[in-house]
Amino acid sequence: MTVRHIPIEREIAANRRLLLSFVARELRARYAGSAMGIFWAVIHPLIILMLYIAVFSTLTRGATVSIGGHAANYAVFLCPALLAWNWMNESLLGACQSITGNASLIRRVAFPVGILPAASLVAGLLPFLVAMVLFLIFAAIVGAFHPVSLVLLPPLVLLQVALMTGPAYLLASLNVAVRDTAQILMAGLQVLFWSSPIVYEQKTLEAALPWTRWWFDLNPVAHLMTAYRDVIVAHRLPSAGRLLYLLIIALILHDAGRRIFQHARRRFADDV
Repeated sequence: MTVRHIPIEREIAANRRLLLSFVARELRARYAGSAMGIFWAVIHPLIILMLYIAVFSTLTRGATVSIGGHAANYAVFLCPALLAWNWMNESLLGACQSITGNASLIRRVAFPVGILPAASLVAGLLPFLVAMVLFLIFAAIVGAFHPVSLVLLPPLVLLQVALMTGPAYLLASLNVAVRDTAQILMAGLQVLFWSSPIVYEQKTLEAALPWTRWWFDLNPVAHLMTAYRDVIVAHRLPSAGRLLYLLIIALILHDAGRRIFQHARRRFADDV
């Protein structure tokens, strides 16, 4: 039996060192030719976070948002969801092109192609974690931090990984067959960004447009962003119903993405 028929989970576990090598390779490729190299993975999130805080704190000076009875300024309200979204956006775009962008490797019969979409997800994790740590320091400075967030945040990050894994493998497969997939994805992510409560309060839009409630109830991104604000802003565990819904969606997407990838990978070497 060839490597191509090994389940993705076993393939990743068996090639975890190679996976980490590809993560480092992808991070280096982003900053190739620069004097500071991979350190830009820390500097970029710092600059972006400072801009978010400076701009939105100025535009919404004095404005507060209530999350679970906790009043927070708009910058504290915005950043957790925006940082989580940026990680999702960059990782899915990277995963989408992970197979077509490594054609020379795919044509090697023994190469474990299953690690490529995973490498894009993990590579996006580092800038997210750096930016999140910096944001938590800012939250502590403005008095909006609670140690319970440090306990609740890691499981939520793992849940986001689970949510992104299925779509990552599905998109990587589709982009081999339909090369417009990446462009369609970029447009779709823009629509999803503005139709999810990232830069606005969900209850505000529901009050203006009551019919949007059903969309927010179904939209896993809306549940994920609310969960991040529960953990970081309200310092509480998200509702069991919300976490269960996200877990069910993650399992469904993972199963669908895994099946499609396992079926499609047989033709990768011929199609890339």
